[in-house]
Amino acid sequence: MRSRFCLGALLIILLAILVGCTTSTTNPGSGNNDTESSETPAEPLSDSEIKRMYSNPSDYIGSTVELVGVIFGGVDYDGDGIYFQMWADPENIDYNTVVAYFAPELTLEDGQYIRISGTVIDVFEGENMIGGQIVAPAIQADTLEVISYKDAVRPTVATATAINNTVEQYGYSVTVQSVELAEKETRAYITVTNNGSSEFSLYGFNMVLIQDGTQYEYTPNYMADYPELQSSIRTGITTEGVVVFPAIQQEPFQIIMEASTYDWNQPLQEYVFDFNIAE
Repeated sequence: MRSRFCLGALLIILLAILVGCTTSTTNPGSGNNDTESSETPAEPLSDSEIKRMYSNPSDYIGSTVELVGVIFGGVDYDGDGIYFQMWADPENIDYNTVVAYFAPELTLEDGQYIRISGTVIDVFEGENMIGGQIVAPAIQADTLEVISYKDAVRPTVATATAINNTVEQYGYSVTVQSVELAEKETRAYITVTNNGSSEFSLYGFNMVLIQDGTQYEYTPNYMADYPELQSSIRTGITTEGVVVFPAIQQEPFQIIMEASTYDWNQPLQEYVFDFNIAE
């Protein structure tokens, strides 16, 4: 949820923080204030350490972090840089983070997904719109990259290739270009070309993925902006899109599609594709 403080105030606070920063860093939990060598970059916090950081960010001032998130609450600029908030857990809308990045020529906006690396320089405290307390780490980003929803929230962990990636019947061609496996979903990139004599229909809910005796149904991801595969394709038309299934194991599998036309003299068999995991 959007916090109550305005970005102008955030900018002033961040600038004050940055002016007061030194090059020394403290290792969380080390029990001392030894200055690390500037010639030896600090290792970024692990996933488990990042979770602990959001519980008590003051313990992690000086730590190096690598975060992925989504921008919210607006973006502010001055002659030195760009300032914003992001959710570093974009899927669960959690881990509020305040970010400063010294590239004033960069244009960012709400809803963009980004990947940053940088240093925890301080802790910001404020209130959200219902009066709840916000305690967020303030990050000075050294690098910033705009990325896609897929790369931020559902990154690919493996890809699969079809043994027979194109099946054609009566001029109605279906190609599975590739399949991406993620921890929480499976994405099939499909192209359909109608070079037949009738309108061709192919619906996601008439597709199944089968692996190791289990059948997985089409499961759309409404949060993602994946291109949608058109379902009723007229003669001479090609359409491309992504069909989403639940997450599966990194093992061989099969996708089966039922399709139809308006020409009853063209009985269509199921479109069947067999896949192996790419090496």
